[in-house]
Amino acid sequence: MFDATIVLQILWTSLATATYYVLFATAFALVLKVTRLFNFAQAAIMTIAFYTAFVGVQWLKWPGWAAFVLMMVVTLAASYALERIGFEALRRRGVSVMFVFVFTFIVSEFIAYLAMLIFGTWPQTVFPMIFWPVTLVGNIAISAWDLPAIGSTVAAIAALFAFMRFTRLGQFMVGVADNPDLAELYGINRRLVFLLAMLIAGALVALGMFLYGTRAQVLPQTALSLMLFAVAATIIGGIGNLGGAVAAAVILGVIQNASILVIPSEWQGFLLYVFLFLAIVFFPNGLRLPRRRERFGSATRKIAGEEASTPESRG
Repeated sequence: MFDATIVLQILWTSLATATYYVLFATAFALVLKVTRLFNFAQAAIMTIAFYTAFVGVQWLKWPGWAAFVLMMVVTLAASYALERIGFEALRRRGVSVMFVFVFTFIVSEFIAYLAMLIFGTWPQTVFPMIFWPVTLVGNIAISAWDLPAIGSTVAAIAALFAFMRFTRLGQFMVGVADNPDLAELYGINRRLVFLLAMLIAGALVALGMFLYGTRAQVLPQTALSLMLFAVAATIIGGIGNLGGAVAAAVILGVIQNASILVIPSEWQGFLLYVFLFLAIVFFPNGLRLPRRRERFGSATRKIAGEEASTPESRG
């Protein structure tokens, strides 16, 4: 039998480390929901985010908060360029979805190769040391990394859901995600919504890579593996369901990290591909629970500012 303290410790650590998985999955699911594109170029944005923070701390000798700000600025700029120069140009040309899919892979591989040329193939971390002070709560060791990671992730996800639920721009995103053509008939700017989705996703992955890079070592190809985990969570959670992606990321993250109880640690990475296989073959539509679905017409009327009713509607 397993020792209860060991099990609780592994579960707590697994929950804490699932934070960056949640951020990556939410970013991927958001872009897919709004733009309907599998954005594998997210791995490139993740790589840019990490190495920007790395340069800020270890090359420029900036404090962590300053490097974090620099990372956010650079990541948002890269996300802006990816949308405006990449995706928007491809949309104007009317290229196929498969072509866009290949484009995202090329971007990710190019950035990874560029990072390899600049920073080498040695694993790096944001800070020179990744050991954090530990406080015992009962018999459970809680590191100084755990609570800030959980708190910042919960705050970021809560802010995103509140933004989409209660703000005008957030409702625009919901409208475009539901029916982009009808949304334009109500005067919603699709270009702006697509850009906004990309920028929000960039901010989420930047926070996620900062958390990951302050706890684990990163290679130029690490972002692709992390993003594949996000893909699995997005599929299992149900494409277009942000809440499902968050829940799936937490569950998969806990399972992967807690698997050390039953399998050797070197097999943990193998679980990622098991998750992907199961998601694609057995759960292509996700694990959907019955939920109320708001009609697009009512949502659009709200986000259109409750325009004056037409003569037909008054009749």
